This record gives sequence, structure tokens and C-alpha cells, in this order.
Amino acid sequence: MPKNLWPALAKGAAGFVAGFVLWWALSSPYARFLASVSESLMRFAERPPVTRLVADGNELVIDRDDFPRASPRPGLLLTDLTANIIVLTTLFAVARRPWSDRNIVGLLLASLSLVVVHIAAVIVNVQSIYALRLGAWSARNYGPVARNLWSAGAHFYSVVGVFGAAFALWWLFRPAQR
Repeated sequence: MPKNLWPALAKGAAGFVAGFVLWWALSSPYARFLASVSESLMRFAERPPVTRLVADGNELVIDRDDFPRASPRPGLLLTDLTANIIVLTTLFAVARRPWSDRNIVGLLLASLSLVVVHIAAVIVNVQSIYALRLGAWSARNYGPVARNLWSAGAHFYSVVGVFGAAFALWWLFRPAQR
């Protein structure tokens, strides 16, 4: 443990600010990317493929071809699912040598892995909305086990996974201490 914590705190604060700026600046284009990839994966697994995910700023509007035209469309706020990039950059910033090649490569690999986590989180949350929030349609199309599984997955990610994913990826990809 370092005797003087001020350098680590300063690096952590700089990493937090860098992560926040990155997250805030790229949230709209990242929302479009997540919508496109998540929709493609969901439609691949659906028979018939009916899900449409439309990025509207930082929100995904969830639509289905089989929804009545006049029915409201649920939305999913992506900032809640993707803010863990801030935690990830903060953790990598407090390394002994934050600008070393190994640390930067670790951050990039962890960030790419986090994209996969975000895609999975979008799919699980959309399925949770389908299973729980669409009234009679949900009850007709999802049984009790499916409703509980999708709900538990979405709840787990929002409570534990959003932060746990950042810490786990940091642990996996951080440079070894010498």
C-alpha cells in the first residue's frame, strides 16, 4: 500500500474525468451501435424476427412489428447500463504506470469486452421488458420461469453486474504487478 495516497487519488480522479467525458461524448453514437448489434442478435433468435430497437439519444425505443400501431413503445435508458466504463477507466488510471503499453492494452481489451457485456445487458433488459411490462401480451408469450429468469438477469445486472463487470474486467486485464 502506498504511503502517500495523493498520487493515486489524483490519477483516479483523472481517470474518472476521462471516463466520464468518453462516456458522455460517445453515448449517442454508442447507443446507435448497441441498438444495431442487439437488434440483429435478437432478430436472429426470433421466429419470426419482429424486434426493432431504435436509438433516441441515450434511450433505446423498443418496437415490434406485431405491436399495435397505437400502443406506446417502451424505452430502455442506456446510460444506466453503460456507465461502468467510467469505473473501468478509473481503475486502470490508478495503475503504477497508467500510460504504459501494457496498461493501455489492458484497458482497450477490457473496454472491448465491456462492449460484449453491454450487448448482453441490452438483450436481457429488452427480454425482461417483454416478459414483465407488456401486460396480457407478456403473460401470453412468457411463462413464469421465463419471466423470473429474464427479470432476475436484468435486476442482477442493474444491481451487481454493472459494477461487477468493470471490476472483473479490470482484474482480468490489468498488468501484473512486478
